[in-house]
Amino acid sequence: MKDIEFHYDRNTLTAQYELLVSLADLRDLVQAFTIPDEAQRLQEIQVVLASVVRKNKLPTDSLSVK
Repeated sequence: MKDIEFHYDRNTLTAQYELLVSLADLRDLVQAFTIPDEAQRLQEIQVVLASVVRKNKLPTDSLSVK
């Protein structure tokens, strides 16, 4: 598995920003890392991050993964 880089907009979020993350989101994130196909894995991680962004009412591009 290649390295996955998480990115966040430092103008919107800081390392001390409190995010509400559900157990379902955490479960989905952990399960996503078990997907053997890299493209599918990244897509699933993006879906989970989009859910976290939406639930926390953050700007759309606050969290991403490459």
